[in-house]
Amino acid sequence: MICIECGKPVNDVYKEFGKSGSGNIRLTRCNHQNCQQIADKYVEYDFIIVFLDLFLHKAQAYRHLLFNRQHYRDFGIPIQYLKVLVVYIFFESYVKWLRVKQYCEYTQPKSAFYYYDWQDDVPYDRYWFIFITAIAEFAVFIIAIIFSVRLIYQSRYAIIKYNYLVMSIILSSFGKGFLVLMMIWDYPFSFSAILNVFVLSSNIVAIKVFLDTSTFKAGCFVAFGFIVKLIFQSIIYLFDTSMLLCIV
Repeated sequence: MICIECGKPVNDVYKEFGKSGSGNIRLTRCNHQNCQQIADKYVEYDFIIVFLDLFLHKAQAYRHLLFNRQHYRDFGIPIQYLKVLVVYIFFESYVKWLRVKQYCEYTQPKSAFYYYDWQDDVPYDRYWFIFITAIAEFAVFIIAIIFSVRLIYQSRYAIIKYNYLVMSIILSSFGKGFLVLMMIWDYPFSFSAILNVFVLSSNIVAIKVFLDTSTFKAGCFVAFGFIVKLIFQSIIYLFDTSMLLCIV
């Protein structure tokens, strides 16, 4: 566990009195001389408060969820993170599929002697292709960030917990969940571009928290991953004009 204010390790974030599970707890303070604040105030907060602070890019919320909310893991990623990631990719894939659908609707010729049904040109199995490529894009994004972190920090840290780096990226990609609004209401596709900017900025905060580094360095890691992702997208969609609309 760590103090969410200074990021230094602590023995515990609260002490429980009485019978186990009684709920009688007292929050502990960080014992580091330059901090002396409540080690983790989110212990007594509802999750909605934590989520709002994530939305506001507060580093304390990321420290709480990454280091204090779950048990320490040497390897692997909790199944909850993977489930959430699948949901994010599903939403993103669906929005990309809608773009291709609209492209086909507006570019196909229409006349009194010709009837066009976009479903004949953009079948539902096309969605699964977009879904698989979206998974590959996210994997490329993560691998590029891991490579850049390893290149810069290998000499600084003897061991880097890359599973926590991946978890921090997945956690900070929660903004992709707002894409569900485009499935309910008729939002313009510029809304997804705004969400992508928000997600990238959240990625910067999460990586900054995990690596305990500057915003500039974290931004460079995310920028490198995003550029590699763009290159990968361009290669995948090079021979399909309609699929170029999916580059985000």
